[in-house]
This record gives sequence, C-alpha cells and structure tokens, in this order.
Amino acid sequence: MDSVARLALAVELGLISPGDRLPNEVELAEAFGVARITMRRALSELCARGVLVRRRGRAGGTFVSSAPPNQHFFDEHRARLAGVGQEMRELLDYRRVLEAGAVHVAAATATDRDVTALRDLVESMDTVEDWPAFRRLDPRFHLTIASIAGPQRLVDELADVLGRLRPLYFPHPMAFLREVNRQHRAIVEAIASSDPVAATAALSDQLTALQHELLVDPPGPS
Repeated sequence: MDSVARLALAVELGLISPGDRLPNEVELAEAFGVARITMRRALSELCARGVLVRRRGRAGGTFVSSAPPNQHFFDEHRARLAGVGQEMRELLDYRRVLEAGAVHVAAATATDRDVTALRDLVESMDTVEDWPAFRRLDPRFHLTIASIAGPQRLVDELADVLGRLRPLYFPHPMAFLREVNRQHRAIVEAIASSDPVAATAALSDQLTALQHELLVDPPGPS
C-alpha cells in the first residue's frame, strides 16, 4: 500500500482528524517503512490535492485539512488498495502461527531478566506520544519474546513477517495503540506467571483486534 493511499485512507476513515498535526517527514518515513524522498513526495501530493495543509512558523507543520477533497479523490486511492486486504490477512495469519508458538515457549522459559526487559518495553510504549514512536518499539517487543523462545530461525522468520507487514500499516489514533499496549502488558504478566495458556490467549486477543482494525473495509461512496 503506497504512502499516499495509506494517508488518504487514514483521513477518510477518521483515523487522523481535521486539524491533526502529522509527525515530521523523517518520523513518517520511518513509520511507513519508506525513503524520506518517497514520503516527501506523498506529502506534497496530498497537500496539492487539499487533503493536507502546510503551515509555517513555530507552530507550523503539516496538518489534516479541515476541508478535504470530495469523495472522488478517496475513490481513486481506494482502487490502489485492491488485493492488499488478502495479502495482509495471509501475513497476519502466518504471524499468529509463529507468535503463538513463541509465546507458549517463552512462558515456560522466561527468566526474571527476560520479564523485566519486556516490562520495560511496555512502559516505554506507554510514554510515547505519537504512532511513529510506538511503531518503532512494537516490533522490538514481539521480537524479544521470539528471542526468549528461540531459536534464531524463529526470530528471523518473525522479523521478516513484521517487515513485510510494516508497509501495509497506516496511522492509528493513540487511543487504539494504548489498547494494543494494554494487551502487551497482559501477555507479559502471563509470561511472568509461567502461564502459557493465558499468554497465548492474550496474544490471540491482540492479533484478532489488530486484524479487525487493519482489515476494516473503507466506507463506500455515499
């Protein structure tokens, strides 16, 4: 899913609202997994089409327009998303299989030091203020669980899946990401209690909610 389509979809779905200030270009490029020049072009296109506006000065930046373009613009970009849903569904299903095994083993083998490392990541995600910062930490949490479970091949496989999913994500409100982190905490506490059943159930709840949120169908033309 290209950067223009992802940002346009986020605006259409109300995931970022009129007047919201976007993170800076570097943070957006990192969060979307694209080159900075690619993100710059995406922002320029969306500004030219009236989806975003740029303001200068100390309080300046790039903001969601209070008067976005008509539905035809969003229809154009919805066409770019054809096939993405199926690709994402398959990747999320594969991720579920990999992580269910990792969490189950981690709950039986994690040391106090391992649990502390996971708790530290959860606390860090609770303090971030925007979704690019959250997206930097989230993969580390899941890969840390995989590394606790081992072997390295599992870590490499999960890293590959997370990397392939990254270009398919789009912005989400911090309220949604706080709920994701609440689920992270539940996973950690189950691991700390050496309860593989509870840990696997908590992971399943998180991935089910994530799949529902990411695969939501954009609203049709009115």
